[in-house]
Amino acid sequence: MIAEQAVPLFIEHGASLTTRQLAEHLGIAEGTIFRAFGDKEALVRAAVRAFFDRADAHLSTGIVDASLPLEEKVSRLVRGAREHARGVFAMLSLLDRSEAGEYIARARSGEFEAAIAKAFAPDAENLGVAPDRIAVLMRVAVIAASAPHHHQQSPLDDDELVQFILYGIAGQPRGKD
Repeated sequence: MIAEQAVPLFIEHGASLTTRQLAEHLGIAEGTIFRAFGDKEALVRAAVRAFFDRADAHLSTGIVDASLPLEEKVSRLVRGAREHARGVFAMLSLLDRSEAGEYIARARSGEFEAAIAKAFAPDAENLGVAPDRIAVLMRVAVIAASAPHHHQQSPLDDDELVQFILYGIAGQPRGKD
């Protein structure tokens, strides 16, 4: 429970989150955290594991409702995937590279791709790409748009990314003048 409830705080504060802040947030004594985990590194590992276990469970319940209109599906997928990507980046930043690789490999299970293909299958005739390719393209777009940037331009917001994914650079919505 402590590790699961620490996840949003680690996403917000990163490695600078203190056990004192966590204890205050949870309304428990700081010593309770150390009795449960021994040290902060063990807590971090448990929180990262909890984050990725929850993410894996989310994939198995389905990502997007196939009955929604195409624009709504893309919008929900982009918003959910970007939120997830921000969490992934934040949680992986807590680990050293060798540990992070284990979690990156877990993302290659194929569940995400299968869920997206199934959700977009009803729209196949209106798509410029096959439904089984959408997840790959979505992953590239979301990661690129969500990765921490150190430049002066403002990052894409969710609506801009949705519009780009739906209509590209030069396209227009179908049925509109």
